[in-house]
Amino acid sequence: MRSILLFLTFHLLPLVQSSLTSQAQALLHWKSTLQTQQPLSSWNLSAHPCNWTGITCRDINERRQVITKISLSNKGLVGKLDALNFSALPSIRTFDLSDNELSGVIPPSICLFSKLTYLNLTFNVLSGLIPSSIGNLTNIKYLYLSVNNLSGPIPPEIGELTYLRDLRLSKNFLSGEIPTNLENLTNLVNLALGSNMLSGPIPVEVGKLTHLTSLILPQNFLIGEIPATLENLTNLDILYLHDNKLSGPIPLEIGKLTHLIELALQRNPLGGEIPTNLENLTSLEVMYLGGNNLSGPIPPEICKLRHLIELELSENFVNGEIPTNVGNLTNLDLLALGHNNLFGLIPPGIGKLRNLQILDLSENFLIGEMPTNLENLTQLLYMYLHDNNLSGSIPPEIGGLTNVTGLYISKNFFSGEIPNTIGNLSNMIIVDISSNYLSGVIPAQLGRLKRLIELNLSHNNFAGDVPKEFGVLHSLINLDISSNKLTSVPQELGNCINLQLLNLRSNNLIGKIPSHFGNLAHLLDLLDLSSNFLTGEIPMTLTNLIMLQNFNLSHNNLTGQIPPSLGNMLSLLTMDLSYNQLEGPVPDIKIFHKAPEQWFIHNKNLCGTIQGLHLCDGFVKRKNDLTRLGMVKLIATLTCCAALLTSFLLGLLYLVYTKKGKAKPEQIGNPSRGETFSVWNFDGRDAYKEIIRATENFDEKYCIGSGGHSRVYRAILAPDNLTVAVKKIQLAYGETSLDLEAFHREISTITQIRHRNIAKLFGYCSSPQNKFLVYKYYEKRDLHNILNCEEAIDLDWAKRKVILRDVACALSHLHHDCYPPIVHRDVTSRNILLDSEFIACISDFGTAKFLKPESSNWSMLAGTCGYIAPELAYTMRMTEKCDVYSFGVIMLELLMGKHPGDMINLSSFNEEEIILQDILDQRIEPPTGQVINEILKMIQIAYECLNNNPSLRPTMQEVVNSISEWPTDS
Repeated sequence: MRSILLFLTFHLLPLVQSSLTSQAQALLHWKSTLQTQQPLSSWNLSAHPCNWTGITCRDINERRQVITKISLSNKGLVGKLDALNFSALPSIRTFDLSDNELSGVIPPSICLFSKLTYLNLTFNVLSGLIPSSIGNLTNIKYLYLSVNNLSGPIPPEIGELTYLRDLRLSKNFLSGEIPTNLENLTNLVNLALGSNMLSGPIPVEVGKLTHLTSLILPQNFLIGEIPATLENLTNLDILYLHDNKLSGPIPLEIGKLTHLIELALQRNPLGGEIPTNLENLTSLEVMYLGGNNLSGPIPPEICKLRHLIELELSENFVNGEIPTNVGNLTNLDLLALGHNNLFGLIPPGIGKLRNLQILDLSENFLIGEMPTNLENLTQLLYMYLHDNNLSGSIPPEIGGLTNVTGLYISKNFFSGEIPNTIGNLSNMIIVDISSNYLSGVIPAQLGRLKRLIELNLSHNNFAGDVPKEFGVLHSLINLDISSNKLTSVPQELGNCINLQLLNLRSNNLIGKIPSHFGNLAHLLDLLDLSSNFLTGEIPMTLTNLIMLQNFNLSHNNLTGQIPPSLGNMLSLLTMDLSYNQLEGPVPDIKIFHKAPEQWFIHNKNLCGTIQGLHLCDGFVKRKNDLTRLGMVKLIATLTCCAALLTSFLLGLLYLVYTKKGKAKPEQIGNPSRGETFSVWNFDGRDAYKEIIRATENFDEKYCIGSGGHSRVYRAILAPDNLTVAVKKIQLAYGETSLDLEAFHREISTITQIRHRNIAKLFGYCSSPQNKFLVYKYYEKRDLHNILNCEEAIDLDWAKRKVILRDVACALSHLHHDCYPPIVHRDVTSRNILLDSEFIACISDFGTAKFLKPESSNWSMLAGTCGYIAPELAYTMRMTEKCDVYSFGVIMLELLMGKHPGDMINLSSFNEEEIILQDILDQRIEPPTGQVINEILKMIQIAYECLNNNPSLRPTMQEVVNSISEWPTDS
């Protein structure tokens, strides 16, 4: 019937002959095998095939057309390629199915596209080998297979594609050595093989690819020396060899690559000195040599590279002084020399680097004072000077660094007082001045730093009181003022409601513990008031700190009894009450059941069942009474207890048998075999078996989605018919460190987060056979899926605003309410899940990172193309602003109903020039009235988030505040 309809339809089209009919039939058959039909809704019998979505035709003659281009990038296609009849499409020149969810293998029959010049299958989940038949595509110029699950060796047949100009196979699981016959690709301009499992040396034959402008081989297992033949690549702009196992010296021949713009050799065991002839790289903008074994001084000749924007030499054995002519690098926005053996003074020339955003001189042996002309660094965001031998006072000129968000000058020999000008640093988020010799009072001006999250002033010689102005630092999360000479605790600290760590240890604090500390409901890591002179009783209000894990009140003069209500603090792991004047019974609460004696020693008269304490009077009396009982009464009592115990055991057996009891969090399995199964809401072992049963051992028919290293299955668990989503890590080609790292990172991250807009994790399994995570099932699946199907009509403007608010709140929680802050690094529409009421939750924390306070937070590139912040392409420095950029993309995507594409690259938002009907999703009713103004505000915020300069993007907290101003029922 279908063939008859096709014949009748195409018979009415005078320009179409049977060849186009057969091509259309082949495409319709392939469409029928896809799990997603809606993106190809125009592919039907009532439309001319040349008008179908993604199809381009060419006229052969007046009466004949053929399909020459299939371009279906980012259409949400789910399915396989092997159902496509490649032989029916012999005229195809462009085949682009990138950024979909295609799985299975690349069919060997793809070689039947004999005229193909452009093949792009990136960003899918294709697996298996690259077929050797690909060598028959002799006309191909562009071959893109990056970001899949392809494995095995690079087929040497690729070396026969002599017209090839661009070869990109990055981010797969390719192994083996780089074929030496790639030397035949003499027209090759770009070669990208990074983020695989390639081994062996870099072939010297690569030096014959003289047209190369980019050579990208990072994040593999390449060994040996960098071949000197690279000197022949005189057109090279980009050379990325970082994160390998390359050894030997940096070859002098690299100094001949005078067109080089970016050079990244970091995190290899490269040794020797830095070549002086790198001064010839006059076009160089980025130089990353960190994380190697480089020694010797920094060549002053490097300071002649006037175009240099990024210079990273950290984590080496570089010694000597910082070149005095470093001030010549006036375009520099990153200077990272930390963790070396540098000595001498900080040269005043650094004060000339007015574009500098990151200055890292930490962990060296620098001496002398901090140059006062550092105040000229008005663009500076982060200053890392910690772990040196710097001395003198902190110059008041530091108050001129008004854009600084992180100041790390701990573990030096700074003395004197903190200058009051520090109050001018209104953007400051983290201040660490600990472990110095600072004295005087803590300046009240610190209370003006309203964005402050972490303040560490510990191990100095401060005296006096903590400024009451600290009470307005509502964003403060970590406050450490231990080991000083402070004299009283202001109640205003109780207003710092977001505090997660408060350390006032080893001061001269007197008086009572403020009852207002009970307001610090977010205290999580530590409350330490030990080694002071505090008196009075332990306030009952402290039992409100139900999230607290570590509590230390030791070495004070506290009196009274230990409140039994401390049992409400279920999260407590440690509680030290030693060296006080406490008395009375130790409460019979869970935290004390296995408590060590050291928590209670040297008190006035504590008693209880704790080892090392004497029994309380009540226990002694009951013991004496028991000895006076007659034998009959004793037997009767024991008989009664036995009956009660029997009843309890029978009831317990019944609960186990019927499986109605709720298990506590547990881990089961055989640790010796590396098996772990951890659950929160299940009986662990039964839950594991039930998941295997419910998915029929992860049968494909239960698969509801897939990613780069995982597949997601829908499972209905008996006996309560609970529906869950099971994310199984792909181990088909052997465990890799990348798989396991992402798996464990997701567990460690998400188990520390509790937020309504973060996907709920029920449990996980880690065994040699299976590694999976069990999540709450979200009925509407992901936002990308919704926007690419008919259900997008249900997403009116009000729902889209709520989704934006939900996502913004989740990111704000990660950035501002967690310590250390968490950066998701892969905020995309595919990682935003929606439940039946369209409440949004962020998922997939496999690439998330904790921001370390005293680290520059360098990171390998991670994320999804189209959502990655531009600075990550060249700085590889991770901040919360990377997520902010991704959120800006999400905002436009929700408004437009699709990925914004080139609209991201607009320099700014101009309300007068924008035409809403040209960009808004046409599938829903156009906005009217006040909604139009709100949408314009959304677009404006989106472009603020997309600013190329991270420092000019808003924080997620600011975004949430802006969104909260809009009504949600308009």
